[in-house]
Amino acid sequence: MEEEIKEKPNKMQDGNYITGIIGAIIGGVITTIPWVLVYVYGNMMLSILAVLIAAGEFYGYKLLKGKMSKGVPAILMVIAIIIVTVATLVIIPGLLIQKEGMHVSVDNISKLYQNSEFSSAIMHDFAISIVFTILGASVITANLKKQIANSDGKEIKLDLNNSEEIKERKNAAIELIKPIFTKYDAVNQEKAMMKEEVFAETEDAMAKQQFMYLKQLGIIKKYKGKYYYSEENEAKQMRTKQMTAFIIMGIILVVIAVGAVAMSIITKNIVSDNTITDGTVEFKISDNWEKSDSQYETEWNFYRYISTIPVSDTNTIQEGDYSSYPAVINIFYNTVDTSIVSNVEDIKTNLQNTFNSTDDKPDEFNIDTLKTEKGYDLVKVRMTYSSDPEEILYYYYILNGDSLACITSYSFTLKDEKELVKQSDKLINSFDWIQK
Repeated sequence: MEEEIKEKPNKMQDGNYITGIIGAIIGGVITTIPWVLVYVYGNMMLSILAVLIAAGEFYGYKLLKGKMSKGVPAILMVIAIIIVTVATLVIIPGLLIQKEGMHVSVDNISKLYQNSEFSSAIMHDFAISIVFTILGASVITANLKKQIANSDGKEIKLDLNNSEEIKERKNAAIELIKPIFTKYDAVNQEKAMMKEEVFAETEDAMAKQQFMYLKQLGIIKKYKGKYYYSEENEAKQMRTKQMTAFIIMGIILVVIAVGAVAMSIITKNIVSDNTITDGTVEFKISDNWEKSDSQYETEWNFYRYISTIPVSDTNTIQEGDYSSYPAVINIFYNTVDTSIVSNVEDIKTNLQNTFNSTDDKPDEFNIDTLKTEKGYDLVKVRMTYSSDPEEILYYYYILNGDSLACITSYSFTLKDEKELVKQSDKLINSFDWIQK
């Protein structure tokens, strides 16, 4: 009677490419985060993180039931290259812009690439990133390729320590040495053997090397000058080694991620204040504002790109392109004729009369009388222009007897207003007359 032969189901044929690819993308994106953080806040690239990206892709692919076939290594490699390309050329420039306190937008990223120094640097790093990605991902894909080729329906697992060479060396050592210990029942402390007794049982030239190799692995144990074979350690050794490798890798990645986040927080808050003084007045302004030339001895000019970046490598303002203009803060003080201006109400009245008589009226106009934190009288004016070019403009007048300071802050980008007001308020409330 002829027996019916049934084929074992091949798990490699199960699954779906589409769900697997979706899972690989999700896993790859998540494990790319350390790569991006280390680049942006640590200013370096680590090839080991490329291994993590490919590992994340594999687990994502497997989690969403991707079909395990010979094409999987190529799929993971292609996805890794795409993810790193997007991260390096789009995500990282965006984070670099945000790191500088500017608004992240397609327009700003595009302007960043128009800066030849940046574009040259990022393309150089991109080339290195691709090389790292291919080398790092190869560690995973080569391992998977071997497993898939020899799987015979077995489950595919990610095992970075599962190299054929290590396995072959370990198995060869066990095949040579273990029979000697089992022959004399030397598998526990009580039956331990002398090293010379072990070598006397074989004429193999590799016996001493294999003995020492198994001793390093902890499979051969020493007890009171003698040796015995630990079958328990033989079974546990490979699992322990794998577990240790993944734990170490996990710790490294956690340290890197935590360090990157901490570096991000430190970097974000590292901006300090500069105290500016000429002996008569003093004020504070954040050190990320650049100082420019002034026309008068009692005048200071500062500029900063807040939500836009300059197109030109030399920060030259492009004629007619107001989006290339930085935000500006101007500080000026002088004495006034007290018969004309004796209090803040006089300043407010003069400003309102000027506003009513001008043809170029802003779309919004507000004027308030306040006090600074130093106790000085303050007139604050806010104006906005929404037509081309749009503009947000603030005037601050600080009166101290016959001395009047005028602080002007403006930008041709309305998105700058929040940061502009924050910096202006800091300056206004720190403004002081040293010689009163």
